[in-house]
Amino acid sequence: MKKTIIRSTLLLIIVSVFAKILSFIVRILLARNLSVEAMSYYTLAAPTMVIIITLAQMGIPSALSKVIAENDYERKPLAASILITIITNTIIALLFLLCIPYLAHTILKQNIIQPVLYSIVPLIPVVSLSGILKGYLYGIQQHLHATNTQIFEELTRVFFLLGMFLCNPTLDAIEMATLAMFSITVGEVASIIYMLLCIKKQKKHSFVSLSFFQNLCKKDFSDIYNVAIPMTSSRLIGSLTYFLEPIVMVIGLNTLQVQTMVHAYGELNGYVLPILTMPSFITITLSNFLLPSFTYHFTRNHIAHAKKLFNVIIGCCFLIGVSCSFICYQYAEELLQLFYHNTNGADVLRQLSWPFALYSLQPPLSSMMHALSKSRGAMFDTLLGCIVRILCVIALAYTGPSSLTIGLTLGMLVTTILHAIKLANVLRKTTLK
Repeated sequence: MKKTIIRSTLLLIIVSVFAKILSFIVRILLARNLSVEAMSYYTLAAPTMVIIITLAQMGIPSALSKVIAENDYERKPLAASILITIITNTIIALLFLLCIPYLAHTILKQNIIQPVLYSIVPLIPVVSLSGILKGYLYGIQQHLHATNTQIFEELTRVFFLLGMFLCNPTLDAIEMATLAMFSITVGEVASIIYMLLCIKKQKKHSFVSLSFFQNLCKKDFSDIYNVAIPMTSSRLIGSLTYFLEPIVMVIGLNTLQVQTMVHAYGELNGYVLPILTMPSFITITLSNFLLPSFTYHFTRNHIAHAKKLFNVIIGCCFLIGVSCSFICYQYAEELLQLFYHNTNGADVLRQLSWPFALYSLQPPLSSMMHALSKSRGAMFDTLLGCIVRILCVIALAYTGPSSLTIGLTLGMLVTTILHAIKLANVLRKTTLK
């Protein structure tokens, strides 16, 4: 049984690595074909896209995988998720359409960016449906099919971007940025087609039948909401923290200090954090596997198997985190030179390398919190970590750029340690029973 767990885990890691390689190819394509101005417009709209996706999905994919894994009958949770998504997506899409002119002109102060923002609108229903199907596949223990969607998504983006850039060599900056943003929707459509074919092959549900949505009751919706809302709140808290940090870090500083902090913030977020968080694609994939699998065995009183599954995955995540921390500490300059052709942020990368070994534990610990119906506790831990981070930046802003690294480290450690303590208590009580 242990060999089966390890084999499944290794297979998921291999698929995730291949998907990440394709993701890097997409980034290379964008970096080589987009002008500096186009890349600026694209990255300026990216945070808006992330927040919209968070609101559109509302944590339903993970909630659906958990609820399905708890039950032998998956039709009602799936139907409830689809209805919730249709209603919320309609509201979010309409509100976003109305807000785009104000967002571009007043908030982002770039009125020219409106076409890029409009290209996010078709992504709202597409990414929501993709998330539901992926959560469904995870819930029925089809982990490999769910993980394979990343490969189809990134491959489609590669071919789409290659074709569009070759066929339209005279695009201006806004058109290139809009094309880059729309490629995300194209990739999600490809993943949807793949998942629907997988479900059809298994002779599962018909999504167009009206009878599919019959006999739903309040409990079916509350089961999804009880997990989805805390998960969405946790993600929104993190998004808002990233939004507020650059604002609060310059409060009360003179012009020279502001320039220093802005430079340090760009160095941290533009060079250091992408390298430190690079292994997260593996730990997140393993966490997506852990949530429904642990729930499935735990709710059926297969306690020993559930705990063994958790131990294997948490061990793999920690090993990955420690290995990456060692590489970042020993070869900071070489990594920065390899990826960015400069060594900006090498000292910061070394400072954060070992604390971030624990960051690799955060996705599986968070998944375990949701699997054990401790979603509200996970949200509280995330909120407390974000508050600590912001307060550190505010209190230590006069000390210079070190306030950013201190706030980031303490905030991450607070969330991770609180997750670990709560899980240890829950698992200890389970063992005593």
